[in-house]
Amino acid sequence: MAGIQAMATSLKMVKSGSEPDDLVIAHITSIGEQASEAEEIDVTTLDSPNRAKEYIQGAKDAGSVEVAINNCFDGQIAALKAVYASGEVRTWVETFPDDAGTLTYTGYISSLKFGEATPDGLVSANITIRLSGDPVYAEA
Repeated sequence: MAGIQAMATSLKMVKSGSEPDDLVIAHITSIGEQASEAEEIDVTTLDSPNRAKEYIQGAKDAGSVEVAINNCFDGQIAALKAVYASGEVRTWVETFPDDAGTLTYTGYISSLKFGEATPDGLVSANITIRLSGDPVYAEA
C-alpha cells in the first residue's frame, strides 16, 4: 500500500477517576504532528580525535500536539476546559484508519483557544496537548 488516507483518524482522552467513559473528541478538523527531539550533550575533551566536537544524545522532548475542532457546543468543550483548568496529565490515544495502529501519549492541555469569528466562518476551538514522556506507536 502506498499510503493511508488520514480521514477517519480519531483522538480520545482516556477516562480518569469517576468519569464513566473515554471522551472521543468529535468534530476534529486537524491533529497536528507529533515530533520528538533529543537534546545534545557536548562530551568534547581536549583529546577528542581530530579536534572535533563530540556529542551524545540527551533527554528527549516529545513536544506538543495541536488539535483543531469545529465547536458544536455539545459538552465536549466544557469537558476539555475542565481538564485544562485542572492541569491534569491525561492519556490520549490517536487511532489511525484502516487498522494502521495507534499513537498513545500522556500530556496536559497547555492551551485552549476559541477561533476567530467571521461572517462566513465556523465557531471553532483549538487545544494544545503538551506531551509528557515518550509516545508509544503500536501497529494493529
